[in-house]
Amino acid sequence: MYFYDRAQAGDQLADQLMTYRYEDTAVLALSPGGVVVGEAIARRLHTSLSLLLTARITAPGDDSLVIGTIDQEGLFTYNSMIAAGEMEEYLEDMRTWVEEEKLRHMYQMTSIVGEGGLADLAQLEGRNIIITTDGVKNGLSLEAAMHYLERIHVKRLIAAIPVGPPEVIERLSGEVDELHYLYIPDNFLTVSHYYTDEDRIDPSSVMDRIDNIVSRWS
Repeated sequence: MYFYDRAQAGDQLADQLMTYRYEDTAVLALSPGGVVVGEAIARRLHTSLSLLLTARITAPGDDSLVIGTIDQEGLFTYNSMIAAGEMEEYLEDMRTWVEEEKLRHMYQMTSIVGEGGLADLAQLEGRNIIITTDGVKNGLSLEAAMHYLERIHVKRLIAAIPVGPPEVIERLSGEVDELHYLYIPDNFLTVSHYYTDEDRIDPSSVMDRIDNIVSRWS
């Protein structure tokens, strides 16, 4: 299955989520691409829309080894797929590197989009939260979002994911109250592979989508 663009994927997910249209619900996107998916959901469900920025911290010289993720507030989430003893060894060897990478990514995240439109725990408290992205490869950004939301009470935690590997979708389904997906390929490639449009998402348009979501309710 291929999607023309992320808005189409969001519309298809919104079809599965209409029960939340008249509930106290917020959509929390995890990437610029997730904002486009989330905008389509929020527009149909008449909800708010915000962005939680996260970044992967990888080992020096090995981008495939993800130590964890950091969010826009500096909250670090360890890679749950790495055993505790193994993680301890990694951190012993790379502690300085990891701390430097945290600072670098924090600066990048705030400089890319600024402060407007970013997630605010006070605005999410006590609501149904639909976490959405344009796809998952390993699910770490979604786990970072769940870690971020642990500090508040939410009614229900719902994940809305257009595409992802079967083992990741299965793992994440056990960590949220509901998980909605559109396509699980047998041999997952990259998230962008499943979208026919290749347009890069302008960060300034991301903030416009968030700031004007109420005027676009349908």
